[in-house]
Amino acid sequence: MFKRFALLSLPRLVLAGALCTSAPALAALSFDLSVATKYKVAAHGDNPPPDEVRQYKVVLGERYLSVSSPSESTVYDLATRRRYQIDLASRRYVDYSLFDEVGFRVQELKNRSVLNKSLSVAKVDLPAFDPVFDEHQLSVASAARKLSESTEAGATVLAVDGNPLAHIPAGGTKVSAADAAMFERMMRYRFGGHPLVLARLASEKRVPAGFVMYHKQIGNSQARTYTISALKESAPASYDLKPYQPRAAAANELDQLLDKAQANAAPPAAASRQAFETGIAQAFADKRALDAMLGMSEWSIVSGEPMKTPTPEQKVLLNADPQVRAFAAAMRPKGKAEMEAAVARLQELRKLTTQKQHMLMLFEANWRARLGDVRGALPLYASVLRANPALAGAYKDMGDALYQSYDMPRAWRSWDAGRRMAPGLDLFKAVNQYEQQLLREHPEFF
Repeated sequence: MFKRFALLSLPRLVLAGALCTSAPALAALSFDLSVATKYKVAAHGDNPPPDEVRQYKVVLGERYLSVSSPSESTVYDLATRRRYQIDLASRRYVDYSLFDEVGFRVQELKNRSVLNKSLSVAKVDLPAFDPVFDEHQLSVASAARKLSESTEAGATVLAVDGNPLAHIPAGGTKVSAADAAMFERMMRYRFGGHPLVLARLASEKRVPAGFVMYHKQIGNSQARTYTISALKESAPASYDLKPYQPRAAAANELDQLLDKAQANAAPPAAASRQAFETGIAQAFADKRALDAMLGMSEWSIVSGEPMKTPTPEQKVLLNADPQVRAFAAAMRPKGKAEMEAAVARLQELRKLTTQKQHMLMLFEANWRARLGDVRGALPLYASVLRANPALAGAYKDMGDALYQSYDMPRAWRSWDAGRRMAPGLDLFKAVNQYEQQLLREHPEFF
C-alpha cells in the first residue's frame, strides 16, 4: 500500500525535497516543539477547554527519546523498554515499563469499541462516533483502514477512511530513515497520531517545519498545530539520570510499596531460605499445621521454587488438621457462590491464632479480585506486602488486579517488582507471554 503511494506521490515528494533544508543522514536530533491546540464544541458537547499552547524540548537519540516541558521530562528508553518520568522541580523520577503504554492503549481501544456498541444497541441519543478518531488518539489500529491523500494549498492532507486527520505542508528538514522512525515514535508515545498517518509521515524522511493534526471526541474537536524550531543535527549518545534520584516513597500507599520494591527488589538470600526452613520445621514440631502449610506456600511464591513435598509424618499432621482442611476447601471454589463462601472461610481462619495472617489475606484478596471487587482486594494486597515485602507472587496477583482496574502503570511496576524477586515463578509466564504478544503485534512502539 505505501509503496504504491510512494510511486503515485513521487512528483510531490520531489518537490517537497527541493523545499527541504538539505541535511546528511543522521542518527540523532534535538529541537524545540510548540503545540497549539484549538478546541471546538461538538454536538452534545459542553463548553470546550480553553485553547492552549505548550512548549517542549525534544531529543531523539539512537535508542532513546525524551520530551521535556518546563515542569517535567519523560525519557523513553527503547533499548531497555523503560520510561522515566522526571519531576524537574524535585529532581526525582519514577521508573515505568514501556509495555504499560502499549497495554493500556490496546485495552482502551477495545473498551471504547465495546462501549460504542453498547450505546448503539441501547439507542442512546449520541452522535455516531467513528472509531478512526479513537485510533488516531491512541496510535493503535483496530481494523484494516484506507489511507488517502489530497493536496490543499501545496500541503498534503492525509485522511483515514475519509476522515481528514493531518495537514502537512512541504518543507522542513531531510533526515535519515532512523531519525524519521524516532520522530514517528515520539509522536506516537507523547502526542498520538493514527498509525497510517505516522507511517506515511515517516516514509518522507523529513521533519516538517510544522503540521496540523485533527482530533475528535464526543463533546469537542481539536486542531493541534505542531511547530518545530531550533532543530540541531546532534543529540547526546545517551540520557543521564545522575542529576536525579528515584522518587522517595509517595503518599499513595500502593506507590509507597512499589517505590520501595523498585529500590530493593531482589531474589531471596540464603539467610532467607534458612529462616523459612527453620520456621516451617518449628511449626510442624509445635503441631501448628496451618502455619506450616502457609509457610510452605509462602516460600514457594517468595522464591519461585515448587512447593516442597511434606514428609509422610507431616502429611498425617496436615490431613488430620481441621484448619488445614478448611483452608484447602477455600482454595478450590467453583463459581461465584463458592468463591464468596471461600472468602468468608478465609476470614474465619484469620480469626484463629496464626503467624501467617498475611497469607490468608493474600488468598482472600485473590478471590475478591476474581469476583470483581478490586477495590476490596487492593488494601488486602497492601497489607500482605507490608507484612512480607519479598512476596513475589503477591506482586503478580496485585498487578493482575491493577490491570483489571485499568491502572496499567502500577500493574507493570508490580509485575516488574515480582519478576526481579523470583523471575522463575510460574505465575509470571502469562505476563511474559503477554509482553511478547505486544512486541509481535505492535513493533512500531519498540
